[in-house]
Amino acid sequence: MPYFQMVTFGCKVNQYESAGMAEALTRLGFVSHPLNVAPDLVIINTCTVTTRADQQARQTIRRLVRQHPGAQIWVTGCYAQRAPEAIVSLPGVTGIFGNREKVIVAEIFASEGRNSAPRVQVQGFGDREPFQAWQVSHFPGHTRAWLKVQDGCSHACSYCIVPSVRGPGRSLSSEGVVSSLEALAAAGFQEIVLTGIDLGQYGKDLNPSTSLAFLLRSLSQGSWPFRFRLSSLEPQEITAELMTALSAFPDLCPHFHLPMQSGSPAVLQAMGRPYRPGHFRDLVMELHRRFPTAALGLDVMVGFPGETAIDFEDTRTLVESLPVAYLHVFPFSPRPGTQAQTLPRLPGKEVQRRAQIMRKIGREKKMAFYQAYVGQIEEVLVEGPVPGRPGWLRGVSANYLRVVLPGQVEWQNRRLGVRFLQALDEMLVGEVITSETK
Repeated sequence: MPYFQMVTFGCKVNQYESAGMAEALTRLGFVSHPLNVAPDLVIINTCTVTTRADQQARQTIRRLVRQHPGAQIWVTGCYAQRAPEAIVSLPGVTGIFGNREKVIVAEIFASEGRNSAPRVQVQGFGDREPFQAWQVSHFPGHTRAWLKVQDGCSHACSYCIVPSVRGPGRSLSSEGVVSSLEALAAAGFQEIVLTGIDLGQYGKDLNPSTSLAFLLRSLSQGSWPFRFRLSSLEPQEITAELMTALSAFPDLCPHFHLPMQSGSPAVLQAMGRPYRPGHFRDLVMELHRRFPTAALGLDVMVGFPGETAIDFEDTRTLVESLPVAYLHVFPFSPRPGTQAQTLPRLPGKEVQRRAQIMRKIGREKKMAFYQAYVGQIEEVLVEGPVPGRPGWLRGVSANYLRVVLPGQVEWQNRRLGVRFLQALDEMLVGEVITSETK
């Protein structure tokens, strides 16, 4: 009986594709390896959005080679797509596969088996790349499921490597979306996260061309047993039409994540971002007006080449003025092949200082958001037991509040009415007031 291990870095799209590879291996007779059994195949699904992501991938590859000297070590994902020659030089790696090859990795191993010399299979992307549909209905260890409806990016931000490692924007047909949702409904999931590399570009490549707003309007006509959540949306892609579709969508989780990056007009222009701080402020305030309970999260980059103290102050001031619930803060990371790679960089200590300031603001925003819900009642999806705390469960509200509560293990994968009693360390402590299954 062949055993496999899957290790995943990066975004929800990567997590979805890892679930797809695992499901394909399972259909072919492979078994996810127990802790006391050495795997025959280890697949590391990598990210390359920052230098640190590359470092984490290399460290993990070396560790797994040491831990499982008899296993096939196969590396795929964005780092493999970008730098296969760097990975093939790591001792013990026997396979490197690009993002286009992920969908057939299981079949390759089943048909060709073990390699002694490293096999490299990494193809580039064409201008009219087709969307690769996956058959995914199982997400082991998760009560929420992801559905990739879009892949690739056709923007040209000066700092970003994603378009070259993911290819151009492309979309799953609306029929494919419905078919996948029906399979996930049959599997019993209570929340679906619609995700993509550039989700707001959904449908523009289809024939006839369509949009994310059209998809949401179509899905809203169905009767689904789960709530829906959207992954990150580019600010310029949240149009009035999309805003209307979001407002009318039943069972939509009020949670929006926006890559702001900077509050300085000069830095946004140098980044190649097609909006300015005033537009971004108006967008956030309109989302807050329409969805007053929503968790609004931001990506913020600090230390972009040329970012002055005044530019950083513009970012800090804008973020502090907005009703946001949390921040993801990233120091600038030069990526090979991008326009920003060759620009003069700021001193590392200053970049880290700015990152610390923004992270402190993010913690304060998050604590205030959580504290505001003490005494409130919200729907919580119970995800499972709290490790090391018998009799306690963990869950997530529709607006992305992390919750712990006493309860029965039978409540797992159910949506319950929960009253929040206390905010504690970026977590709400709650009590169930209705355990009726929704």
